Amino acid sequence: MQTKQSTRKRLLDNFLSLAALQGINTLVPLITFPYLVHVLGIEQFGLYSFIAAIIAYGVTITDYGFDLSATKHISINSDNQGKIDEIFSSVIMIKSMMTFLFFIFILFLIASFDKFSKDADLYMAAFGLIVGQMLFPVWFFQGIERMRYITVLNAVAKIIFALAIFVFVNSKEDLFLVFLFNSIGAIVAGGLAFYIAVTKFGVSFSLQSWEKYTFYIKDAWYIFTSRVAVQLYQSINIIILGFFVSNTVLGYYSIVVKIIRAISSILSAFPRAIYPYFAKLYKQSVSNFYERNTQFSLAVLVLTVPLSGIVYYFTPEILQLVSGKEPSSLMVTLMHIYTPLLVASIYGGHYTNILVILNETKLLNNIVVFAGLINMLLIYWVIKYFGVEGLTSLTVAIVVFVIVLTKVYYVYFKFRKRDLVSIKMQDQ
Repeated sequence: MQTKQSTRKRLLDNFLSLAALQGINTLVPLITFPYLVHVLGIEQFGLYSFIAAIIAYGVTITDYGFDLSATKHISINSDNQGKIDEIFSSVIMIKSMMTFLFFIFILFLIASFDKFSKDADLYMAAFGLIVGQMLFPVWFFQGIERMRYITVLNAVAKIIFALAIFVFVNSKEDLFLVFLFNSIGAIVAGGLAFYIAVTKFGVSFSLQSWEKYTFYIKDAWYIFTSRVAVQLYQSINIIILGFFVSNTVLGYYSIVVKIIRAISSILSAFPRAIYPYFAKLYKQSVSNFYERNTQFSLAVLVLTVPLSGIVYYFTPEILQLVSGKEPSSLMVTLMHIYTPLLVASIYGGHYTNILVILNETKLLNNIVVFAGLINMLLIYWVIKYFGVEGLTSLTVAIVVFVIVLTKVYYVYFKFRKRDLVSIKMQDQ
């Protein structure tokens, strides 16, 4: 009984920590976003968004999927300090190498294209965000299930950024400061997180053999490529849409996307908090693993369906609260189309974690790449004939039918049967 209570307490603490983290990560952009648009102006804000998108790709590349693969390895080896040191050292070194390579790529862009060279100082200021993400071992704290540290340190970074923005950014000439403050906040948080991992939890960093590096690179490869493929049906949509519609319509679409992603990011704390628990459970008992997974899936349905209904019903009020003015009918329509993603996104994240636990990262990669390719093949024609509403519907369809249902099918009808049959054969 005591073990069950401690497990529930730990999971609750992890969830609350990650929910608070997602809330901070959501709230700060929602507060600073309108202010930056007003102060910088449309043109400068467009440049800001373009550079931020490139840096976001850099973060995806340098993270390399370790938030799932390394978290799993730390979780299942939480009692083996030597193994933890190996994982920590290998991942940090690989992320450092990826950060250096992306920095070389940025220098190449600056040296080769006027579009980048004229804003070289902005790219240099923004690159610090990638350095901060490289230093911050989120995967380590998730693996040892001490997620409160992630929340506190990320809050430090976000608060530094937000306060500096409101105090020092007062005109469109201050775009450099926006990137600089964001980088400073990320580096401070990352440095503190690294320091805590080494001093409080006794992790030691040391050079590893090339075989170790190769193992962890290969282990996370399919997660990494799937993360890159995700961009083919997320970030790329806004870029392509911008060639077909006015800035006003693009703004409507962007606001709706930000709201849905903001709510979804808070909900994603559920699968993230419970991921280390499921990783351990699969190693201990396959039958309990699938039973708990079923229970969790039903609980998610009970939570998210009513929430989606509430968001759908109060869409005009939510849009007015965020945008500061009465929303257009187009914004309301887009929000209504997008609300099913509040249910689908949490399942997508959870079953991504489950496939990683099942060592089916190649399958996961294939599903996401297939979804990205479908999006790229259809997006031009959908926008041309159905406009922004068609693009929104395409996004929902891809996430729900191609990604979520495919993952659920494989977990319940293929791998569940495989694992349970294997158990029966071992018992005979």
